[in-house]
Amino acid sequence: MSGSIYRLDGQPEVLSMGFVQDETLHSDRVLDFWVLGMLTRGATSLQVGQDQINVCANSYYLLPPYVRHYGIQSGTSFDVIYFHFMTRGGGYESQMLSLPVLGRIPPDISYLNLYRFLKRAVDFAVLSPAQINVQVAAILAQLSAMQDYTGSEQDRPKRLAYRVMDYLREHIEQDVNSELIAEELGYSYGHLDRVFRQHFGRSIHQKLQHLRIDIAAELLVMGKPIKEVGAQVGFHDYHYFLKVFKKIRGVSPGELQRRPAARW
Repeated sequence: MSGSIYRLDGQPEVLSMGFVQDETLHSDRVLDFWVLGMLTRGATSLQVGQDQINVCANSYYLLPPYVRHYGIQSGTSFDVIYFHFMTRGGGYESQMLSLPVLGRIPPDISYLNLYRFLKRAVDFAVLSPAQINVQVAAILAQLSAMQDYTGSEQDRPKRLAYRVMDYLREHIEQDVNSELIAEELGYSYGHLDRVFRQHFGRSIHQKLQHLRIDIAAELLVMGKPIKEVGAQVGFHDYHYFLKVFKKIRGVSPGELQRRPAARW
């Protein structure tokens, strides 16, 4: 995906939302608010300022305020979910997002089902406008995360670091060692560890331990037996599990279980 990248400063204030089916041509207009469109079927082409973009199903487009945009005749129809919103600025740093004018939608999330749920909640006044704003902010954050994942396809070191992370997550309960990782990914372990550390700030071994302890903490708070939890997350030495857990969490597994409301 390519094109201009826009900065969204502050939490969105949703003005309206909708789902349009069998649309053939986007209107020619200049608006004073943002438009997020998410195609669920078909394809369309848009001119957005200086950018000409081709949008297909499972992609989104982001139209900025005060920039002319219009559809380009393509002879195809499309279905699109849209959200109209404004941003007030002055938000926290964590609320600021950068999104390209065109990008992919996370494949694991059904945004059509989510839209239908939100629209029903609005119609029945079950969710307040502020709560809808939070939901759309979450959607924008998800899209931003997705662009980071897909952007790694053009960044070879980043792509490699992500491959290592995926491998760790998928094999978290198994015996994972440097030889297996190197063999699976086709690089020396030293190279993989250097690239991984550059992107995640920890060695592969350190990150694997943190991932395992995070899952262990969740299971312990749910009341699972300590020894069973250690084995489930890949620690076959019970005493080593206790040592690593205490080092990372600052409390023992037993102490965590005695205060389940504690912040993880």
